[in-house]
Amino acid sequence: MFVVNKLQQEQAPLRIALVAHVFHPSVGGVEITSDILARGFMRHGAEVTVITNTPEGQSARTFPYDVIRRPSPWRLLALLNRADVVFHNNPAISLWWPLALIRKPWMVTLRMWVTMPGQKLSPVQRLKYAAKYWIIGRADVLVANSKVLANHVEGDVEVIPNSYRNQFFSVLDDEDAPVRAPLGIAYLGRLSEDKGVDLLIQAAAELLGEIDGFTLTIVGDGSDRERLETLTAESGLAQAVHFVGSQGPEEVNRILNRNSIVVIPSRMPEPFGTVALEAAAAGCVVIYADHGGLPDAAGRQAVGFTPLDPRSLSSRLRELLINPEDVAVRRTDALAHAEQHKESVMVDRYYAAIERTLATSNRGRN
Repeated sequence: MFVVNKLQQEQAPLRIALVAHVFHPSVGGVEITSDILARGFMRHGAEVTVITNTPEGQSARTFPYDVIRRPSPWRLLALLNRADVVFHNNPAISLWWPLALIRKPWMVTLRMWVTMPGQKLSPVQRLKYAAKYWIIGRADVLVANSKVLANHVEGDVEVIPNSYRNQFFSVLDDEDAPVRAPLGIAYLGRLSEDKGVDLLIQAAAELLGEIDGFTLTIVGDGSDRERLETLTAESGLAQAVHFVGSQGPEEVNRILNRNSIVVIPSRMPEPFGTVALEAAAAGCVVIYADHGGLPDAAGRQAVGFTPLDPRSLSSRLRELLINPEDVAVRRTDALAHAEQHKESVMVDRYYAAIERTLATSNRGRN
């Protein structure tokens, strides 16, 4: 009887509690990767429960795994106690506290800064974040999505880059595929001051009178849109720049397939930058602000510019726009770069890290 029960235990699916402070219907990197990983872990045979602080939206969406939203303290304790491994997809300290009582195998991925580089902290904030760093350091396995985030904390940190949604982003080659404009430039992302879209508009204005026929398509929305539209008109770019608002992933891919260059001009040092992978997969060459995790995301074939410097960005744009042969070579390398970051690659590496968490914690399965 003991042998049968042991065999049944060994064959039982691994129970993973995936903790994500934010989740659908919120939209962002943590939300998207949480869904990708949950589905991927299930393909590996695991039983996955997502635990989040995000409430349900107006229209409920069905997932192939359980999603527990804003659990009560007792339910949270029970959920984590039942799990074989607890995985925080970015630290969620408000959902961590049961692990102080029930020491479960625990893995943490850093997807965002704990404190921003150069951030000035009050004495109270320093104590608060010191406690948060201490808690994160107690994880059995630490992962980060870029080298810069791995260096952001102490200890042995494995770097597993983000993936992109390869079911949406690719080079279109059917009869209805759009024609790629050799002078087409695109921006994809939120329209807020930290994203640096005004730097891109300033850089594009430097090209007026030098390069005829270039276009800039700005995909996304946000609090800075009205100011950016005004800056576009004042810069004499009304005919060249097109604001198309937020779009679904299929339409975004078509827009990328109509352009040759994607610019990521972020003022802040991004912890990674999945848009660089989406652009590469769609056959675009990326120009990026050379700080934070963007070099990891963009790859060696991409082109960096000095952060916060529109003249540096303008120079890099000019070099590519007048050298279509260079763009063609970089585009081929971009596709190879994207191939290394498909969802299955990221999922397999994360599942191996989950198994390592279970093995190295010395606490075993329930």
